[in-house]
Amino acid sequence: MTKSDWIEVCGKFLEDRGTKNFSALEICDFGRRSHGVVLSAPPVEQLVPMLDNAYKLIDVLEWLRVEDGTAGVLVNSWYRSPLYNAAIGGVPYSMHLTLGASDIVKVGRSPSEVADMLEGHPDAKLLGIGRYKSFTHLDVRGMIGRRSPARWGSSE
Repeated sequence: MTKSDWIEVCGKFLEDRGTKNFSALEICDFGRRSHGVVLSAPPVEQLVPMLDNAYKLIDVLEWLRVEDGTAGVLVNSWYRSPLYNAAIGGVPYSMHLTLGASDIVKVGRSPSEVADMLEGHPDAKLLGIGRYKSFTHLDVRGMIGRRSPARWGSSE
């Protein structure tokens, strides 16, 4: 799949769902390079179930956008191919491999504040929430049949 194909296919899924606040290139930053590995799009044969995971994540991210009356949620990393994930030191069964995880920053909020907000989500018990120094990890593991909740990192 080419970058243009990814933008068209994922863009159509997002449009059909009515998603306005996230784009195909936020979901998969196709072409990003790290440690000599280029990020590619999810495999075509897995795309539909993986986009279902992305939709679940989008619902939580949209909730986060409006929870405190400020809009900005910036995505640092969403989808990772297995090779890209390994190259950057991601765990072997990372939720990023499923389109079900993103590392985010909320404008005007610290990562700890974002994690605390996510703890207030109605489905918090189904989420993975990781607290890092410069971003918050969010995943929808319990919504796709993985053990949940999961929490890690420091609130410092």
